[in-house]
Amino acid sequence: MVLQERKSAMTAISRITAISQGHLNIWEICRRKYQYKFLEELNLPDADLQGKQNLLLGANFHLLMQQKEMGLDVAELADSNPDLQTWLDAFEKHPPKMITGDRLCEHRRTLEVSLSEDKPDTANLQTSLHHIDNPDYGQGYFVLTAIYDLLILGDRQGQILDWKTHQVAISKAKLQKNWQTRLYLYLLAKTTNYAPDQLSMTYWFANTAKSVIIDYSQAEYIKTERKLRQILTEIWETIDYPKLPSGSNDCKYCEFRDRCDRGEQFSRDLPSRIEDIPEVVI
Repeated sequence: MVLQERKSAMTAISRITAISQGHLNIWEICRRKYQYKFLEELNLPDADLQGKQNLLLGANFHLLMQQKEMGLDVAELADSNPDLQTWLDAFEKHPPKMITGDRLCEHRRTLEVSLSEDKPDTANLQTSLHHIDNPDYGQGYFVLTAIYDLLILGDRQGQILDWKTHQVAISKAKLQKNWQTRLYLYLLAKTTNYAPDQLSMTYWFANTAKSVIIDYSQAEYIKTERKLRQILTEIWETIDYPKLPSGSNDCKYCEFRDRCDRGEQFSRDLPSRIEDIPEVVI
């Protein structure tokens, strides 16, 4: 497999492609949405004004938490919006349980994935980003990327913390299935010396001041690696991006529903969907 043989419907993909939890979630939901959002990079800025305002508010809360972690004065930022002050108060009164260790705020972690054909049962993940001289280069290279709101590295444990400002709580079952949980824990296990069962991820919900804790395991690590290889192979080889069947519930809340002739008007009554919330880059 060489790059010249890999062509998308509209836009050529670079030889090394960054893959985040957003790519993985949307790929599993709808191939056509993946094409529109990541290959054609379409943007519908006026489709959901309230949704964009919520994203901005969430980004400001992440900025507030970053500044707080750095020991900066956050009073002015908290005063800029009543919700920010409410969420800050909730965090100070009901913080999530945190381990002791080195603390990394808004920490980016990356890992290269090689789809070597001679190792079909694994994702064959590399830790270096410089493999241009590798004889297998061109057979499918991706860079898995995650941004951790707060990462704590202890002596025998590693903990990921993620701040959520969703209006509606997300169940633990949905969080476990979501690629944010699966990718973030997998990347941490792959790029550190921690065993999977020494890792956990804590979601803290600002609107309820409650936490959801997800423990990792060796079985989940292996399951995720195999699934990653499957999805990345599909992304590399796919040349067709079909729409979902008419009447699909996922189309109801999609910003591209009009483009796919799946409805007269984009619904503003959005549910709480973790897969539609991108990583916040501060």
